[in-house]
Amino acid sequence: MPRLRVAGVFAALSLTTDLASGVPFEKGLRTCVVATAFAGALGWSRDERLAVFHTALLRSVGCTSHAPENAALFVDDTAFQAALKRLDPGDPAVFTAQLARFGDWAPGRGLAQRFTAVAATEGPRAARAGCEVSRALGGRLGLPAAAIDALDDVYERWDGLGIPDGRSGEQLSTVGRAVHVAEQAVFAHADGGVAGARAEVTRRAGGHLDPDLASAFLRDADALLAVLEVPDLAAAVVAAEPGPGAVVGPDGLDGLCAALAVVVDLKGTHLLGHSGHVAAVADAAAGAAGIADGERATLRAAAHLHDLGRAAVSSEVWDRPGPLGAADRERVRLHAYWTDRILRRCPALAPLADLAAAHHERVDG
Repeated sequence: MPRLRVAGVFAALSLTTDLASGVPFEKGLRTCVVATAFAGALGWSRDERLAVFHTALLRSVGCTSHAPENAALFVDDTAFQAALKRLDPGDPAVFTAQLARFGDWAPGRGLAQRFTAVAATEGPRAARAGCEVSRALGGRLGLPAAAIDALDDVYERWDGLGIPDGRSGEQLSTVGRAVHVAEQAVFAHADGGVAGARAEVTRRAGGHLDPDLASAFLRDADALLAVLEVPDLAAAVVAAEPGPGAVVGPDGLDGLCAALAVVVDLKGTHLLGHSGHVAAVADAAAGAAGIADGERATLRAAAHLHDLGRAAVSSEVWDRPGPLGAADRERVRLHAYWTDRILRRCPALAPLADLAAAHHERVDG
């Protein structure tokens, strides 16, 4: 296997966490290219831009850390995560409307009332779990220290109404504050174009968002959002990495793929270590069969990544003790489709797609 751009592997991880967070596919890629362009427009140094690049791309790397617990409380952890990322407790009218819709993925279950009852205790606990996983995985992935620090801020807010610690203002990292602005602009841009992005950043300025950074974004919003007008966002992410771009060989790829496997295995209470065990067994079998070292490295990588699509399915399904109905069986079946789509979407990992898909086939057809 040739040396690969690390940013291409991170793009696959970002797509995986999109699925786990219930946000639109490629939202992380979109946030990354906008946030990196924003940091460039601000005249930030290469190291600062690199921290923004990684924080924006891997903002949700810890999102599966509390997935089974979120599913137990709110039925579908992916739908819950998607709603949580849009909530704005700093604007009473907007927040009231958001709570009125909260839980619409499971009508009649009283999820909005449950959320308000447990948010003060469960919210910080879940956010801290996510921060701990982000820090652990950030180190394994070789992220810059500034990016790892900024990952602690993903649920904090300028006005102090965030979690887990309610830090505010300049207590939040500058990198984290810039990514907050870009993320909310990307969410709103998907719904209402440039005008929608401008309106949302303006509305959240001084509440969720650093008002100075929000103003700076609004001055260049047209140009900053124009970077999304590309045919291939995964390629745009690799091109946007402040150079020189990091590369990895077969030995390093093992570690990166093992980290991706941890993210998806956290989706189920009984899945921890599953992908790594599959990789170990596949490698041992390949050794016994006399397969060459280079091919074994490719096989190990594919085995680590074979279940990335699990992230698209609620932890409630993976943890359910009884039989699944027809709809949930179909969701489980389609997780292989999502694995294939993630791998083929990222050129660095596309050669692994067929091997990963073979895991879900049977000798007898």
